[in-house]
Amino acid sequence: MRVRSCSAATNVLIGWTGGLAVLGTLMASPVLALEGGGTFVLGAPHGALGEQADVAGGVGGHLLYATPSGKLGLRLDGSVLLYGSETLRIPVAGTAGRLNREITTDNWVAQLGLGPQLVLPLRGARPYVHGFAGLSYLSTESYLVDPSGFASRSSTNYDDTGFAYGGGGGVVVPLRDHGLSIDLGVRYVRTSSVRFLAEGDLSPDGGGVRPVPHRGQANVVEFRLGLVFSDYSHPTRH
Repeated sequence: MRVRSCSAATNVLIGWTGGLAVLGTLMASPVLALEGGGTFVLGAPHGALGEQADVAGGVGGHLLYATPSGKLGLRLDGSVLLYGSETLRIPVAGTAGRLNREITTDNWVAQLGLGPQLVLPLRGARPYVHGFAGLSYLSTESYLVDPSGFASRSSTNYDDTGFAYGGGGGVVVPLRDHGLSIDLGVRYVRTSSVRFLAEGDLSPDGGGVRPVPHRGQANVVEFRLGLVFSDYSHPTRH
């Protein structure tokens, strides 16, 4: 496990070094351009996480600090995905079992990374590739939902954080509206060894629950569809 952790840390260090090199190039440019986007994400878990969950879904987003042409940039990218959920219904006292409170337990994986992006500006489309290094956070949260539908209480049952790194690519297709584009992409997130819970991993223990965590890599292949706003024709000075 130590060897894997050191390897993950080394990859993160290499990714950040590349990011700093790109940042130096950007700072040397008299003008810079900005890009931002949001996306829906369908995830295919792999590694130890893939043994416990078949699919994950959620949202993602990115910010890009780029040269005026948009060919080279520094990209901050993240996602939040739900990979498991279960609901326990408890009758409300004094209602003859006709009203229930619900305890919903959700399993989440979130990632945030920073790294360089390269774009090939073609007429009508912009293919891109990027790499990143950062952190991955896995958590299991429980919510008490009243009969009215509002969550009155919440609790974090278990969480863990590990290194994350990887890369991705896709194509940005401009729409008629100035600066607005469709983003079709895929991204691979690889993590160091982490501990996490899946559905059914909270065991009753007296008056409470006892987490039974899994341990291993929480890798995810993300398929993305979203919108991007960029203004390369009106870059900002710094």
